Amino acid sequence: MSKKKKRKNQITPNVNDIQLNRGLSRWFVLQTFIMFGISGFTTIVMDQADKYLENTPNFDPIRLAGFVALLIVILGIFILLEYSATKRHLEKIYNSIERLAHGQYGHKLKVGKYTVFRSLAIDINRLSEELKRVHMLRSDFVNSYSHEFKTPIASISGFAQLLLDDSNNLTEEERRQYLQIIAQEAERLSKLSSNTFLLSQLESQKILADTKPYSLDEQLRRCVIMLSNQWSEKNINVVGHIDEVTYNGDEDLMQHLWLNLINNAIKFTPEGGTIEVSLKQEDDIITAIIADNGEGMSDEMVQRIFDKYYQGATDSSKTGLGLGLSIVYRIIVLCKGKIKVESKLGEGSTFIVELKNKSI
Repeated sequence: MSKKKKRKNQITPNVNDIQLNRGLSRWFVLQTFIMFGISGFTTIVMDQADKYLENTPNFDPIRLAGFVALLIVILGIFILLEYSATKRHLEKIYNSIERLAHGQYGHKLKVGKYTVFRSLAIDINRLSEELKRVHMLRSDFVNSYSHEFKTPIASISGFAQLLLDDSNNLTEEERRQYLQIIAQEAERLSKLSSNTFLLSQLESQKILADTKPYSLDEQLRRCVIMLSNQWSEKNINVVGHIDEVTYNGDEDLMQHLWLNLINNAIKFTPEGGTIEVSLKQEDDIITAIIADNGEGMSDEMVQRIFDKYYQGATDSSKTGLGLGLSIVYRIIVLCKGKIKVESKLGEGSTFIVELKNKSI
């Protein structure tokens, strides 16, 4: 995969140091020229003072004081200009931070090209854009989350009232059908809650403590079987090329990872499509690939697919809360692995997971 398709939030190593060094270099070059100018002016003033003292038999303290006063005035003007420029830049930065603190995201901070504060301004602008994007995604998430919760709750409440009302004279088949709907909606609520809690837990977790050797190939097969109802309903052909692999990791978390990736492939694969699942190990690197021939994604979607709350699908039947792939990415980070996405619109998507097998 090309470097252009790397995640935006992966900052190039030392880029901040480079920007800061450039800012400092420009600042010090400018200061050097100014100091040379002051030194030259001071030298001229002192030479004139020496010539005056040499050619003046009678010492005139007022004239000498005038030279000194002029030098002090020039230095004072320089200091005031420096103070004013620095204060102006710091006020802009302070006001920008105040805006961010009060939720005013997305504004741009402009600082002079030849200033040491330029790199700081760039970082603040980047932070402002990122906060604006996260705020918008969070708002969308809250709206989606409340909607996703209201719908099953309304269904459960409505069908429960129907079951409790004896005047409806429901048949046994109707009662069973309503109870099945209630059970399905309750399961949906449970899944929403558990995914939200799991992601919150993963974001606060730093290391994996509960790791042990287990059969990764058997787990992958089991996950495919667990989702057999979903891919069978769409007549999807699941093809497997799974080698025997023993992995030392957190079995429960890895199951979440595979279920989310396979479920995502099923969701975006059309009726009668194909999903390929493969697993192999070379040396100490395990590679798992889950590919589909579904809708595919644009470059923008590929870059943002793991962002929390992001929903690339526009079809309401395929949208969720944007948490599944965020959970996947966080698990990969905790496992110190890698995940790549290769996709083109109309040609399907391929998720490549690379894990380093720890010593068993």
